[in-house]
Amino acid sequence: MAVKILSVNDTIGLVHFSGLLSPEECTELIAAGESSNAKPSEVIYDVSDVSYETSGRRSTVASPSVDRYPIIKAVRRRISLFIGVAEENQEPLQVLHYTRGGKYDIHFDSFLEGSPQLENGGNRMLTVLLYLNDVEQGGWTQFPHIMANIVPSVGTGILFRNIDAQNLQLRESLHAGLPVIDGEKWIASIWIREKAYVAALPADRKDEISRRTL
Repeated sequence: MAVKILSVNDTIGLVHFSGLLSPEECTELIAAGESSNAKPSEVIYDVSDVSYETSGRRSTVASPSVDRYPIIKAVRRRISLFIGVAEENQEPLQVLHYTRGGKYDIHFDSFLEGSPQLENGGNRMLTVLLYLNDVEQGGWTQFPHIMANIVPSVGTGILFRNIDAQNLQLRESLHAGLPVIDGEKWIASIWIREKAYVAALPADRKDEISRRTL
């Protein structure tokens, strides 16, 4: 199955694409999210390790096991080939579920200078969002600074940059998940770090990467 580019915005390298996942694989990822221990989504407070629930982010999140769900490994491999960045730079894949009214207010995916989050793999240089179902109404991904709105559609996805050439937060990457008005919304997200993200690796490779990045 070939990936097809639907649109591109060069300001943040926003690529809207289809073909990375089949509808059947989208259903499989939703099932993996439903079968895993989903919890309320949280946000990280400023330059800290503290995360908390907020009314500005209303969804649940699950991190299905790579060992239990082979589809996760396949998706990670495809993303690595698609974007040309090593798989070891990926954070674990997350499956997010938004019911009616579910949203994620305007935010950045990257971290500010001084954040302890930068100690493991550097900053989140790229975001990949995969849309796993058709949303009846609402749930768009909105980028206000570049006036772009992406309508969720099963089997499509987006890729965009979060940091600039100086590895600082890219202003134009500011985005939001608009409220779901009718139906529900399922997405899979993977953030790509500048370097190897140790927690994303199999246990037998963590020490190897840790030694390499010290």
